[in-house]
Amino acid sequence: MKRINYTSEDLKDHDGISAIIKDEKGRILMQEHIKYGFWTIPVGKAKLGQSVVEALKEETFEETNLNVIDCRELLIKVFNYVRDGIPVKVTAHLFEVTNYSGELQNNEPHKHKQQIFMSLDEIMKLPYISNMTNLYLKSIGYDRGDKL
Repeated sequence: MKRINYTSEDLKDHDGISAIIKDEKGRILMQEHIKYGFWTIPVGKAKLGQSVVEALKEETFEETNLNVIDCRELLIKVFNYVRDGIPVKVTAHLFEVTNYSGELQNNEPHKHKQQIFMSLDEIMKLPYISNMTNLYLKSIGYDRGDKL
């Protein structure tokens, strides 16, 4: 696997957020993440003192140009990683965005090669997905592992 250049924020314990955003056909928004080399649902970090819902709204808009109107938290899971030899605890919050406005636009092309809505079948065929994407798939009865 390639060497990841972590930011100082990546190396601190934090709340992570992720969003299941579906289009009118029920396809899920996926992003090809440059730094981590995987496909993922939109993900991000809550800033110190920021609620996870505020972080979800901010990160979603920053990445996709979409405004979260309504959402519901589906689950919470703690992930323990070792990044550059440093143990990092990420308390991950998975949300389903139930209502949003705006037009999809890749506002961070330096972070995401592309953003597209995909069917579950298409997601299941991706070579490498994020832990949060895999967690969502498992929660709805699909288990494929993080790599094919």
